[in-house]
Amino acid sequence: MKLLGKLLDYTFLSKNLCKICGKEFEPEDQGFICEVCLSTLKPYEFFEDYRDIPYVDSYEFFGKYDGILRDVIILYKFQSVKPLSKIIAKILEEPLMDFWDNLKPDIFTYVPVHFIRWFSRGYDHNEEVLKLLNIPYRKILRRKKYAKPLAGYGKTERERIIMNAYEVLNSEEIRGKRILVYDDILTTGSTAKNIAKILKESGAKEVHFYFLVKE
Repeated sequence: MKLLGKLLDYTFLSKNLCKICGKEFEPEDQGFICEVCLSTLKPYEFFEDYRDIPYVDSYEFFGKYDGILRDVIILYKFQSVKPLSKIIAKILEEPLMDFWDNLKPDIFTYVPVHFIRWFSRGYDHNEEVLKLLNIPYRKILRRKKYAKPLAGYGKTERERIIMNAYEVLNSEEIRGKRILVYDDILTTGSTAKNIAKILKESGAKEVHFYFLVKE
């Protein structure tokens, strides 16, 4: 099938059209978004809108949930375009590594999806990004409560849905540790708050977060 796809490309029967701008382009490592659109994905430089998240010791984020970055996330997370994990890992590599180097956490982990979400999507969108980064990570959490995507819910409803949704796999593993957690989107902070709370209740010393984007 891959060979057939390449033959079609060579004979111009198959065209790579950018999912963002719609223009034709020649793909390098993925055939979904052109290099022109990718060049706009840069770190957010204004941090005046930080706010405290209960139980979270510190956090950082790459960008804002708008423009082309928002389109990339929608394609990757909600339309199951798995190859876009390469794009996300590439733009995160330097800023996330800087945050990791400064923090020097004992454990690097991620916010996992529920098994039903994994089965329907075919992958865990957060873990796929970490697999491509040159940073060792561990799975220390499990999502035990299934819920529809939180987009569109207000803060109070998010708090209710996310309450007791996660559990720690092994409390002994995290006792006294400084933990860095990766997640894709920071909206109200409900997920980060609840995860940091259960990690600290299970013995973690500190909990820090790195988000791909902030709404």
